[in-house]
Amino acid sequence: MGSRSERKPCGIAVAIGMLVDGSVVMVDNMLKHLSHPDAEHDKEVETRVGDPYDVTKDESGIVLRLQMAGKEVVRPIFFATSIILVVFLPLFSSEGVEAKLFQPMAVSIMLAIVAAVLVAIIIVPALASYLFRRGIRERESFVLKPLDNLCRRGLSWALRRTKIVVGGALILLVAALAVLPQLGTEFVPELEEGTINLRVTLAPSASLDTTLTVAPKLEALLLEFPEVNYALSRIGRPDIGGDPEPVNNIEIYIGLKPVSEWSSADNRQALQGLMEQKLEQHPGLLLNFSQPIATRVDELLSGVKAQLAIKLFGPDLAVLAEKGQEIEKVIQGIDGARDIAMEQIAGEAQLVIRPDRRQLSRYGLAVGDVMAVVRDGLGGREAGQIISGNERYDIYVRLAESFRTDPGLIADLRLQSPTGPWVRLGDVAQISIESGPPQVRRDDVQRRVVIQANVQGRDMGSVVADIRQAIERQVQLPAGYSVDIGGQFESQQRAQKRLSMVVPLSLALIALLLYFAFNSVGQALLILVNVPLAVIGGVFSLYLSGQYLSVPSSIGFITLFGVAVLNGVVMVESINQRIADGLSVEDAVFNGATSRLRPVLMTAITSALGLIPMLMSTGVGAEIQKPLATVIVGGLLTATFLTLFVLPTLYSWFSKGKLDDIR
Repeated sequence: MGSRSERKPCGIAVAIGMLVDGSVVMVDNMLKHLSHPDAEHDKEVETRVGDPYDVTKDESGIVLRLQMAGKEVVRPIFFATSIILVVFLPLFSSEGVEAKLFQPMAVSIMLAIVAAVLVAIIIVPALASYLFRRGIRERESFVLKPLDNLCRRGLSWALRRTKIVVGGALILLVAALAVLPQLGTEFVPELEEGTINLRVTLAPSASLDTTLTVAPKLEALLLEFPEVNYALSRIGRPDIGGDPEPVNNIEIYIGLKPVSEWSSADNRQALQGLMEQKLEQHPGLLLNFSQPIATRVDELLSGVKAQLAIKLFGPDLAVLAEKGQEIEKVIQGIDGARDIAMEQIAGEAQLVIRPDRRQLSRYGLAVGDVMAVVRDGLGGREAGQIISGNERYDIYVRLAESFRTDPGLIADLRLQSPTGPWVRLGDVAQISIESGPPQVRRDDVQRRVVIQANVQGRDMGSVVADIRQAIERQVQLPAGYSVDIGGQFESQQRAQKRLSMVVPLSLALIALLLYFAFNSVGQALLILVNVPLAVIGGVFSLYLSGQYLSVPSSIGFITLFGVAVLNGVVMVESINQRIADGLSVEDAVFNGATSRLRPVLMTAITSALGLIPMLMSTGVGAEIQKPLATVIVGGLLTATFLTLFVLPTLYSWFSKGKLDDIR
């Protein structure tokens, strides 16, 4: 999953556009004040001798202009930053794996944004007073000039055709909502770790010697693949007991060469299929392919070393075994499910001694007498201690191994009845070797059996939906038996449920902050219009790239909300400022929107440039970063475009009650 230090640079990359946005807005407004006459000196431009933009000839001077420029934007910068901090609060409500993955990122982003706003409000004006001491002259940019002309023509057209622009935005939003159900869902994308963890399960009755014989043979077969560097086996459980496994379990760690050096297959899934075919020459083995980190995460989530754990609960082990096999057979016919196997619930040889109470009563014996013979003869009895310095070792005495493993010899054990006669154990008890469960597992005090499965080639949400439908239609469960699906799907549902509760609360808090900032419900709603406009690009970017809706992509949408609201705050404040300076609503909307082109584009470009390494990366952990970066980059495209054109067209509709106060 990566260390905290590895995930914090990811947070800085995500936030890089938001970090510079405050400073961009501040410097851009300062440049406008220094390079153009303000409203007070507009009429003096024609009569002033020399350069009309030479601010050193103004009585107010450069410092006062910088002060005025800062005062105009410090309020929107502060509120926009506060809103971004609120946007990331839902991440702190996450639990489990998603909390470990994304809370460090949220902490690094929030701390960086707090530092960035302090720089924009305090450091940038101070530096500007030194760097712009002699004034500046604005020069046309060969990049921004054509964009500015295009933006002016497009905005002029949009303001004349408001209904077409708003209708087009609504069509895009409806299309995005229609595409959203088509996106698959998953918890987090599967990491490519460069190593395969192969779990091999033998029959429950397999001994340690058998497992030790099979493991080297499997390693030799795997090493025949040119893609394999090494194959190491681990049998049973370690001494510390942190990974309790029976001796019939083999875990093989398979080291792989770089994908560029592969010749047998193009990807890990295809290579696993070839390995599975080669290992089929050893019949009776249950194979489960995964990766070391993924296996541990899955085990922490559900106790099963697979992505999905279909748990069947019920009181009777025989019924659980029967219905579990039916469910296993049903799941095998579902597209996208692989490595399907029910945990071993029977097949282990067990010595069973059943006392015959009727025969015991004939000889005056009790059940405890029989159990005492079995306990002492097979289990052993303490007969003393060996003392070696400070160490003491108990001495246990029991029957020799040959007498403990043969039911016939066990039946010849003698018991003395209270009346004196000696009786064979076989005359008062039934002794047999029977097949029994290796272990009985419980969840919430209920017996359960698990059918495990991995997902390949499809999204997890669709596979789980098909599994549920197939079980409901094809498996008849008796009363008292139920099915629950856990593993990564359970974590995905928990994360989505929590986000669905916290994100609306966060948006409500954002709306409250916007109301405090503009003292207008209409303008607060106008800025929140940017949120669905930003979602459009995020949804389409996931759909076109073939990625699924996951926890990382959800975090990307949350980040995108902050950027969209930030741009909206700055633009609305810019329009309000021009109306307060005496411009008409139409001119204020046009000039205010076009003046925001440079900071909006710079914010989008810096954010996109900061995320390009995440989009292009191929190392361990890139699979988690890509959905997040894809959503943000795609959302920035639509949010930037629609913010520049849709929001100005809606300004008059949402600001009717605010215009009188501004004037």
